[in-house]
Amino acid sequence: MSYMGKKKKDCLFHVDGFEEWMDQFCSDSCSNFSFPNQIHIDLCETEQEYILETDVPNVSEQNVVIKKMETGLNICILHNNSSLQRIIPLPATIIYKKMLACLENGYLAIHISKNEVANKHEKKVLFQIEN
Repeated sequence: MSYMGKKKKDCLFHVDGFEEWMDQFCSDSCSNFSFPNQIHIDLCETEQEYILETDVPNVSEQNVVIKKMETGLNICILHNNSSLQRIIPLPATIIYKKMLACLENGYLAIHISKNEVANKHEKKVLFQIEN
Protein backbone atom coordinates (compact mmCIF):
# COMPACT_ATOMS: atom_id res chain seq x y z
CA MET A 1 0.00 0.00 0.00
CA SER A 2 1.33 3.48 -0.72
CA TYR A 3 0.58 6.85 0.82
CA MET A 4 1.10 10.12 -1.03
CA GLY A 5 3.08 8.40 -3.75
CA LYS A 6 5.55 6.73 -1.38
CA LYS A 7 5.88 3.02 -0.94
CA LYS A 8 6.12 1.52 2.53
CA LYS A 9 9.81 0.67 2.09
CA ASP A 10 10.58 4.32 1.18
CA CYS A 11 9.13 5.76 4.40
CA LEU A 12 11.58 7.47 6.75
CA PHE A 13 9.96 6.04 9.89
CA HIS A 14 8.31 2.67 10.29
CA VAL A 15 6.08 1.81 13.24
CA ASP A 16 4.34 -1.56 13.28
CA GLY A 17 0.60 -1.00 13.08
CA PHE A 18 0.88 2.67 12.10
CA GLU A 19 -0.69 2.24 8.65
CA GLU A 20 -3.64 0.34 10.12
CA TRP A 21 -3.96 3.01 12.81
CA MET A 22 -4.00 5.75 10.18
CA ASP A 23 -6.65 3.90 8.14
CA GLN A 24 -8.84 3.49 11.24
CA PHE A 25 -8.15 7.06 12.34
CA CYS A 26 -9.15 8.51 8.97
CA SER A 27 -12.33 6.46 8.76
CA ASP A 28 -13.26 7.46 12.34
CA SER A 29 -12.54 11.14 11.63
CA CYS A 30 -14.73 11.16 8.53
CA SER A 31 -17.60 9.48 10.34
CA ASN A 32 -17.70 12.22 13.00
CA PHE A 33 -18.74 15.00 10.63
CA SER A 34 -22.44 14.28 11.15
CA PHE A 35 -22.20 14.15 14.95
CA PRO A 36 -21.46 17.57 16.49
CA ASN A 37 -21.32 16.05 20.00
CA GLN A 38 -18.14 14.15 19.13
CA ILE A 39 -14.57 15.32 19.61
CA HIS A 40 -13.04 15.75 16.15
CA ILE A 41 -9.30 14.97 16.13
CA ASP A 42 -6.71 15.89 13.51
CA LEU A 43 -3.39 14.05 13.24
CA CYS A 44 -0.07 15.61 12.23
CA GLU A 45 3.38 14.06 12.08
CA THR A 46 6.87 15.56 12.31
CA GLU A 47 10.24 13.81 12.34
CA GLN A 48 10.21 13.72 16.16
CA GLU A 49 6.55 13.25 17.09
CA TYR A 50 2.91 12.60 16.28
CA ILE A 51 0.49 15.37 17.22
CA LEU A 52 -3.22 14.92 17.90
CA GLU A 53 -5.11 18.23 17.70
CA THR A 54 -8.64 19.41 18.48
CA ASP A 55 -10.52 22.64 19.14
CA VAL A 56 -11.92 22.96 22.66
CA PRO A 57 -13.20 26.54 23.00
CA ASN A 58 -13.86 27.92 26.48
CA VAL A 59 -12.31 24.90 28.23
CA SER A 60 -9.50 25.00 30.79
CA GLU A 61 -6.86 22.35 31.57
CA GLN A 62 -8.77 21.42 34.73
CA ASN A 63 -11.68 20.28 32.53
CA VAL A 64 -9.63 18.02 30.24
CA VAL A 65 -8.61 14.51 31.28
CA ILE A 66 -6.45 12.39 28.97
CA LYS A 67 -5.95 8.83 30.19
CA LYS A 68 -3.64 6.21 28.72
CA MET A 69 -5.24 2.82 28.20
CA GLU A 70 -3.68 -0.37 26.85
CA THR A 71 -5.38 0.18 23.51
CA GLY A 72 -5.19 3.96 23.15
CA LEU A 73 -6.09 7.33 24.66
CA ASN A 74 -9.33 8.29 26.39
CA ILE A 75 -9.97 12.04 26.05
CA CYS A 76 -12.73 13.46 28.25
CA ILE A 77 -13.74 17.13 28.16
CA LEU A 78 -16.07 18.57 30.80
CA HIS A 79 -17.89 21.79 29.91
CA ASN A 80 -21.13 23.44 31.07
CA ASN A 81 -22.37 20.44 33.09
CA SER A 82 -21.87 18.07 30.17
CA SER A 83 -19.02 15.93 28.92
CA LEU A 84 -17.60 14.76 25.63
CA GLN A 85 -15.45 11.67 25.36
CA ARG A 86 -13.45 10.04 22.61
CA ILE A 87 -11.31 6.93 22.71
CA ILE A 88 -8.52 7.04 20.16
CA PRO A 89 -7.03 3.64 19.34
CA LEU A 90 -3.22 3.62 19.20
CA PRO A 91 -0.75 0.89 18.22
CA ALA A 92 0.84 -0.78 21.24
CA THR A 93 4.27 0.55 20.24
CA ILE A 94 3.03 4.15 20.49
CA ILE A 95 0.98 4.05 23.70
CA TYR A 96 4.16 3.66 25.78
CA LYS A 97 5.89 6.70 24.29
CA LYS A 98 6.25 9.98 26.18
CA MET A 99 3.18 12.20 25.74
CA LEU A 100 2.56 15.81 26.68
CA ALA A 101 -0.57 17.93 26.23
CA CYS A 102 -0.84 21.68 25.59
CA LEU A 103 -4.01 23.76 25.80
CA GLU A 104 -3.84 27.31 24.52
CA ASN A 105 -6.58 29.63 23.26
CA GLY A 106 -9.11 26.80 22.96
CA TYR A 107 -6.73 24.56 21.04
CA LEU A 108 -5.66 21.20 22.51
CA ALA A 109 -2.57 19.42 21.18
CA ILE A 110 -1.28 16.06 22.41
CA HIS A 111 2.37 15.50 21.48
CA ILE A 112 3.49 11.86 21.24
CA SER A 113 7.25 11.35 21.02
CA LYS A 114 8.56 8.90 18.44
CA ASN A 115 11.74 8.27 20.42
CA GLU A 116 11.24 8.95 24.15
CA VAL A 117 9.66 6.21 26.24
CA ALA A 118 7.29 7.21 29.05
CA ASN A 119 7.45 6.10 32.65
CA LYS A 120 5.65 2.74 32.63
CA HIS A 121 3.44 3.79 35.56
CA GLU A 122 2.18 6.90 33.76
CA LYS A 123 -1.61 6.61 33.39
CA LYS A 124 -2.47 10.19 32.39
CA VAL A 125 -1.10 12.56 29.80
CA LEU A 126 0.16 15.61 31.67
CA PHE A 127 -0.05 19.20 30.50
CA GLN A 128 3.10 21.08 29.58
CA ILE A 129 4.17 23.55 32.24
CA GLU A 130 4.88 27.01 30.84
CA ASN A 131 8.08 28.71 32.02
